[in-house]
Amino acid sequence: MFQSMILPLDGSSFAEEAVPMAALLAKAYGAQLHLVHVIRPSPDMDFKTPEEDLDWRTQVREAASGALGEMAGELRREGINARAEVREGKVVDTLLASAEERKADLAVLTTHGAGGFRRWWLGSVADSLLRRSEVPVLLVRPWDETRDQKPDEPRFRTILVPLDGSQGGEKALTHARSLRDRLGAKLVLIQVVPSPLEVGTLYGIPSVKVEGEARRKQKEAALAYLQEVADRLGDGDGGGGEVEVRVMESAGAAEGILEAVRVTGADLLVLSTHGRGGISRAVVGSVADKVIRGAVPPVLAIRAHEDEEDVNDVG
Repeated sequence: MFQSMILPLDGSSFAEEAVPMAALLAKAYGAQLHLVHVIRPSPDMDFKTPEEDLDWRTQVREAASGALGEMAGELRREGINARAEVREGKVVDTLLASAEERKADLAVLTTHGAGGFRRWWLGSVADSLLRRSEVPVLLVRPWDETRDQKPDEPRFRTILVPLDGSQGGEKALTHARSLRDRLGAKLVLIQVVPSPLEVGTLYGIPSVKVEGEARRKQKEAALAYLQEVADRLGDGDGGGGEVEVRVMESAGAAEGILEAVRVTGADLLVLSTHGRGGISRAVVGSVADKVIRGAVPPVLAIRAHEDEEDVNDVG
């Protein structure tokens, strides 16, 4: 499944929080892990002479090469085939070029968290890679003071997969099943159906819930679909294999998925995103966008191509 991975790093401890997750997967799959740092043009290059700019870039390259080389060496001592590379150019374009040259089938990086984290360049990089990358992107939310406890080691015990019945939505299943088999995790398949409609009444009388035959059939159909998918997945290899199915009721799909993350204690969320053309925020999908920005555990986003999508895609 995964044979070559790229891990963008910008020299910050913030970015390096993705390293343990990337190392876990690289070791599980025996994949090569490429640590990539991109040197952007100097912010004050217009005020530098060519000699000064060259001197600045040389210093940055040497510092980045030393830091990444040391990190790659530590990973190799852990049995991981790690390589370091330093490039120059526009960050996202350069990372995409690196991924293509290395035939990468996964990109792993941190995404922005709350507050000041939104200002870090890697936040915007994660956002752009998600929309432009042809390969799956694993987004790791960095730990901050709003979360209870910083985990000692990454681990995937429960993998949550939202489905909607579409072919595009099921694009995530291949990766989820592979991760289950490699890591011995449990899969939880969910589908979100609308909450019961509430109809308000006059004079302060409490609202009443309207749940007709159509809603009951919708829930039954969702459960039957999820069970059929679970049967298709079958037993896993390597100690995994348990598959749980849940139908979540929620006013919105994204809210239902995030609630499922909470109640199941999922360590990883695997979902499909739209992938038409140049990819805009709307095309990635409002549901996937809300889930990625709201989820605490890592999110593995799988791009569903146009011929695999329909109007009901999870993305």
